[in-house]
Amino acid sequence: MGVPSTRSSPHPLVRLLLLTLLVAASALMGTPALAQDAEAFPDLDPARHVYDQTGSSLDAAQLRDVEGAVERLGAAGADVVVVVRALDADSDDTFDQVEALQQEWVRVTGTDQDRAVAVLVNRNPDDPTDARAGLFVGRTYAEGNVPEGEQRDIVEDALIPPLREGDVRGGLVAALDRLESSIRSGPPVSAFDRFAADASRGWLPWTAIGLAAAGLVAALLLHRGRSRGNRGAQEPTTRRPDDLSPALGGALVAGGPPMQVVPAVLLDLAGRGAVAIEAESEGGWASSPKVRVRLIDGGAVRDGVERAVWDRLAEKAEDGVVTSSHLAAVATWSGPVREAVRAQMRERKWLDPRAGAARVLLAVIAGALLLAAVFALLLSGVGGGPLLAWVGVVALFAVAVTAFVFLLTYPALTPAGLEAAVPWTAYRDGLKKAAKDRDTRLDLDAVLPDAVALGLGDALGDRLKTASEEGVPLRAFASGRTDDANLAAFPWWIAFSSSTAGTSSTSTVSGAGAGGGGGAAGST
Repeated sequence: MGVPSTRSSPHPLVRLLLLTLLVAASALMGTPALAQDAEAFPDLDPARHVYDQTGSSLDAAQLRDVEGAVERLGAAGADVVVVVRALDADSDDTFDQVEALQQEWVRVTGTDQDRAVAVLVNRNPDDPTDARAGLFVGRTYAEGNVPEGEQRDIVEDALIPPLREGDVRGGLVAALDRLESSIRSGPPVSAFDRFAADASRGWLPWTAIGLAAAGLVAALLLHRGRSRGNRGAQEPTTRRPDDLSPALGGALVAGGPPMQVVPAVLLDLAGRGAVAIEAESEGGWASSPKVRVRLIDGGAVRDGVERAVWDRLAEKAEDGVVTSSHLAAVATWSGPVREAVRAQMRERKWLDPRAGAARVLLAVIAGALLLAAVFALLLSGVGGGPLLAWVGVVALFAVAVTAFVFLLTYPALTPAGLEAAVPWTAYRDGLKKAAKDRDTRLDLDAVLPDAVALGLGDALGDRLKTASEEGVPLRAFASGRTDDANLAAFPWWIAFSSSTAGTSSTSTVSGAGAGGGGGAAGST
């Protein structure tokens, strides 16, 4: 009779747990892509160039395809190592790792560092379609037929796209084949590159030179037809030339209605008592002082320019007063006022009716030649044009600049207008010179409207500010004063400038790796 066994059977829960662990271990042993150390590479062997550390990314046939591409690169002079592994890494880390792989391949195999090439694919262990890939080439290629841009293109256009579909073999073969082609023949040449090369060595040079010559002739003919004055320049003076209104005097110097025509007219009207410029707000730490305008005597309006300003003031007035907020709108609204100035200039035969068309044509010539110069520059740069092509580019740019200078210097005035402008230009120059020399005596009260019309608000700003703060009476602001001692030193000029938005403007015209080489890395 046998002896009964004293060993009891395992508890069912224990058996279940053991079974679970065995299944999990079996599954893990069969998993083709285990996460691997970012700094560790396989044991590299000079006789072996392709390593699939995942065990599942490349089957035997695919491995032979990749090795064939590597052999073709070897025939082209490159010594290549390719590693595929399971690692979740970003593009920056992958770039560092593929450079390290190239350096390790050089150390182990003793190959020439300048001709060593490494390709690394890091596949996410949890998602084989999520991968990072990098390429690193030796200095011979980075400074030769595989520059930085081509390195990026090989990664982004050849290596990465197939990896998005999990096709490791496709990505590697495409990248290695393109790299071989680049090493042998240079980067692929686009249709535009071929066009640029053909153009810069063919029709471009003579076309550019011909366009430049035609543009120069046209610009010279247009500029030759400009008006010329008979009187020479006069010495700068601070004496007013004649009794022209500030608006017309400023228009003669500017060659058309000045930018500050409305503020200049306002100051002139105030100086004659037609309007009163009154203090509205002394301002504070976060705001500027302001003035308002009170309408006094419409009968003092003398011409169409002043009438246009008066009518606009009346339109904005409430109980005869234009507040600072509305005054800014009046000062920046100048269309009818400028047209009224032009009407008076035409009446006096000061405006050249041909000037507008000539200026437009000069602008067209300058713009067209500038565009042609930029296009020729692009073609010559991309196509590696000969010296004659660059001569054409320079000629186009030079004539474009010449036409633009002709445009800026083309007078809008007739000979009579140019003659009338001579003393006003001397007056403008005199005021500008006096503004810089505080020892020069200057009647600020008399010249204020003219200075604004001539675009000298900024130039005279400090002297006007000092005068108003010292209580020196200025006719334009006299009607707004009271006996209040504080108001007597009110910063009238600052307040007027801030209320009329732009009075002080001076514009007066109308119009590598540690071992050398380079690489790239990208992401799916």
